[in-house]
Amino acid sequence: MVKVIIFDFDGLVFDTETYDLEAFQELYIKYNVDFPIEDWIDSIGSSLRFDPYERLLSSYPEISRDNIRIERSNLYEKILEGKSPREGVVDYLERAFQLGIKIALASSSSRSWIDYHMNKLDVISFFDFICTSDDVENVKPEPDLYQKVLSYFEISPKEAVVFEDSPNGSLASIRAEIPCVIVPNEATKLLKFDERVVLRLNSKKDMTLDEVLDIVSVSTT
Repeated sequence: MVKVIIFDFDGLVFDTETYDLEAFQELYIKYNVDFPIEDWIDSIGSSLRFDPYERLLSSYPEISRDNIRIERSNLYEKILEGKSPREGVVDYLERAFQLGIKIALASSSSRSWIDYHMNKLDVISFFDFICTSDDVENVKPEPDLYQKVLSYFEISPKEAVVFEDSPNGSLASIRAEIPCVIVPNEATKLLKFDERVVLRLNSKKDMTLDEVLDIVSVSTT
């Protein structure tokens, strides 16, 4: 029986990955510089293994990093206006609460980033435990974040299920031996995922949480 549902955040609860990418692409277009999209995609779901400002700053050494970061932040905030959690997310959170299932969040992002967006979306009250990059030595695709959640609730991997949107995130779940359901977003839907994921949805509207939990339960028996 699933006792804890663990959500990724960026790209899964809220499509920050797509919005952040849009902000960087707009910024690079403004300065007529090609954005390193492949490096960006490789880093999704993990810590950024490259500097997304590097190519732009190399082309315009007279621009300060602080100023360009402010410019990108303004673009990002404008894109976020009126945006909501991904389709079906709130339905899943409400249903998990009704079923008495604990809800956790495991993210490679910082706690400040998570708190900002979760409070903006008004969903933070659903979560019984939040684990971020501030809490572990290694982020996804390493299993540390998910292992910390298991430890906090004192449960086995089979008593949890993970919802992820990226290959790096799903691999972290698999390495922690937790069943993983993937719900890719616009930035990740064409990426290759590990074949060991239990289920793939295009949207949480594709299945109810109860239906997903039934499939997960069968997969772990």
